[in-house]
Amino acid sequence: MMTSIAASAIRTPQEKLAAILDSHQPRRLLTVSLNPVPVAEHWCDDHDCELIRIQEQNPFDALDHIDRVDMAIVADQLEYMSQRDGESLIGLLRNLHTDSLVAVYQPHLAPEKLRWPSNGFLALGCREEGHFAHDQRELLLYSYDLDSYNFKRAWNNPRFWANPENWGKYWW
Repeated sequence: MMTSIAASAIRTPQEKLAAILDSHQPRRLLTVSLNPVPVAEHWCDDHDCELIRIQEQNPFDALDHIDRVDMAIVADQLEYMSQRDGESLIGLLRNLHTDSLVAVYQPHLAPEKLRWPSNGFLALGCREEGHFAHDQRELLLYSYDLDSYNFKRAWNNPRFWANPENWGKYWW
């Protein structure tokens, strides 16, 4: 059984992805990747987690047949899609299929015209989890979690509301 990895000991993308899986403990995990994601497969084997794989160039049709999952991992996929299609994929996963996802992106694998800008994932509400570089290779890890992407604002409470007695009663 895999053990939790301390944040300071993480040196590889695989360790970081395993740590993210450990922190979320999904029961149903979806991978959208042209190739297998060994970390996800091993983690699911060790933790009695159902693994659902989509390994298609165009994953949108396959997603029509997938119910909600606890977490999704997109790896080895976005490099071969336009940014618009990649944004659609992440948005579809985030809005319909899961509250938590991880995107693994290798910019140097993508042809120049398909490369995402450095803030492309941040614009989708993702958080950078790691930047790994070795020789000429580079790998970026981004995550999205509905429970933590939008921080609590100190001013957003009845104390600062124009009519505190109406707090939480009306939505417009």
